Amino acid sequence: MSFYEHQDRARARTVQLLVLFALAVVIIVACINAVMFALGLSQAAAPHTWRSWLASAYGGWTSLSVLAVMGAGSAYTSLRLAGGGKALAAMIGARRVAGRAADAREQQLRNVVEEMSLASGTPAPALYVLDGESALNAFVAGTRPTETVMVVTRGALEAFTRDELQGVVAHEFSHVFHEDMRLNMRLMGMLGGILLVSRAGRGLMRVGRDSSEKSTAQVALLGLALFVIGYLGVLLGSVIQAAISRQREFLADASAVQFTRNPDGLASALYRIGNSGGSRLHSAHADSLAHFCFGEAVRPALAGLLATHPPLAARIAAIAPNFEPGRVRADDVAPPATGHGARGSAQPAASLAAASIAASVGRFAASAAARVLHDGLPPTLLDAARGEAPTAVTYALLLAATPGAEHAKAWEVLRQREGDASVARVKALLPHFIGLEIQARLPLLNLALPNLTALSAAERTSVRNTLAAIIDADGELSFFEFAVQRIVEDHLAERAARALAVRHFSFANVRDALCKTLAALAWGGSEGRDAAEAAFLRAWRPFSLGMEPLPARQDVTARALVSALAELAALSPLLKQNVISACADCVLEDGRVHAVEAELLQAIALSLDCPLPPLASPA
Repeated sequence: MSFYEHQDRARARTVQLLVLFALAVVIIVACINAVMFALGLSQAAAPHTWRSWLASAYGGWTSLSVLAVMGAGSAYTSLRLAGGGKALAAMIGARRVAGRAADAREQQLRNVVEEMSLASGTPAPALYVLDGESALNAFVAGTRPTETVMVVTRGALEAFTRDELQGVVAHEFSHVFHEDMRLNMRLMGMLGGILLVSRAGRGLMRVGRDSSEKSTAQVALLGLALFVIGYLGVLLGSVIQAAISRQREFLADASAVQFTRNPDGLASALYRIGNSGGSRLHSAHADSLAHFCFGEAVRPALAGLLATHPPLAARIAAIAPNFEPGRVRADDVAPPATGHGARGSAQPAASLAAASIAASVGRFAASAAARVLHDGLPPTLLDAARGEAPTAVTYALLLAATPGAEHAKAWEVLRQREGDASVARVKALLPHFIGLEIQARLPLLNLALPNLTALSAAERTSVRNTLAAIIDADGELSFFEFAVQRIVEDHLAERAARALAVRHFSFANVRDALCKTLAALAWGGSEGRDAAEAAFLRAWRPFSLGMEPLPARQDVTARALVSALAELAALSPLLKQNVISACADCVLEDGRVHAVEAELLQAIALSLDCPLPPLASPA
């Protein structure tokens, strides 16, 4: 199943989930009405039949009250999670791993996560550690790939080997690709509403117990009924939660093995959980987090009916039938001398095809190649991106690529907007960009993004405005400048944490946006109108939208392209595959994919929430 099919199925599961929870709500409302009806029989004015009760003001107000309580619970939980993954990490008390890692174990985790980011073409998630948890567990959370956190327990850091940790991290990245994170966040919000019914019942029981008046007996009885019904509702919600979660765990395990090419690493991590320490969390939020986690976070009830994960033995058998505990496999790392090509190199089209490029979305490049690329990044730039100078790295990326004639203008813009101290930091980094391969530029930006997104809202706005001013200094927009600007905008804009809504199910609805996007690629990667027209037509024909002339170069502005990508991002997942394939067709017209074209392809793909692995290292 492809990335796009997984995305489409994730949206179908969301609809299924909403239907099931709606059914659970109806059952809870009906049960509470039944209790109120029974209590109301002693009142002379109360209706004496079930049907008349439901049709009366008594039934109406009862139903509205229950719905209001559940809605308030869901709204409260959802508001607490409005900040996405970072809000959830803060809620459970996880510690952000920012700047230089505190110890060797945290540094190992960071290296593994960054290698995974490079291999998949996705921004690195913000890293958090649950220091007080000895359990072996981890999870990712967020609303979309641009806003992701990864939380790992201290027990997992201390216990897992590098191979095991790589398998766990790859498993969690798979949840990012398959859009499981958004579903998990919605599950948590829905369960919060049902849980509030039970808590309301507990409160009424306390009122009835603490009062000696006879009239409060019914209040206590109602409280007991609400508590029981609410608890049963939570159980019903947990059954739904568990059933959905178990299937996704098998899929994430399989995807992780596809990346690491080392089933024994993931199998060993699962085996270690079963034989040393376990994965059950001590957190008060463990029940709510159960469907997020790599391993079972709470003890399964009802003979495993509420288990959010398949049995460990079944997971191991599915990925490594011949697994032998204790078997060690050496890291599969290619010799660093091979490199990734010279600055400005191009990948021959013989090894690439538009369809294969589109199909590689949501997959990983070879782990060995990703590790070589990671280890080849200049340590000073890597430390700056990870630490306190992510903005300086971002500005330096642009200034290092700025033509000499426009260099002075760009520097003056930076000085005016950020001051002399910022200029000094950027100048100190520039020498480390000498000899840096083009293929390493966007990966370096992806590694800086977690720290950029951690800035305050005012700081993020300042970075976006400064980048725009530096880019505008020469009056033109290069492929690389556009790629940087799009990626930064997708992460730092106020809308970054919002999930992309699907509004278009036909290419006819986005004809103009599709035309402008393909025209931008055609003009940017071709010399002369004839070549641009050939590239445009090659990409346009498969859509069967009729003839369309190539827009004039002056009509394909950066502003128009930004607007076009926003429209294309609202396409259904299965249609996005055709868009990525068409974009690849455009750049393949001349028989080669130049590094700057590959960067633009990655920026466009990320704008559509379709992470594209590096083309220089085919999966």
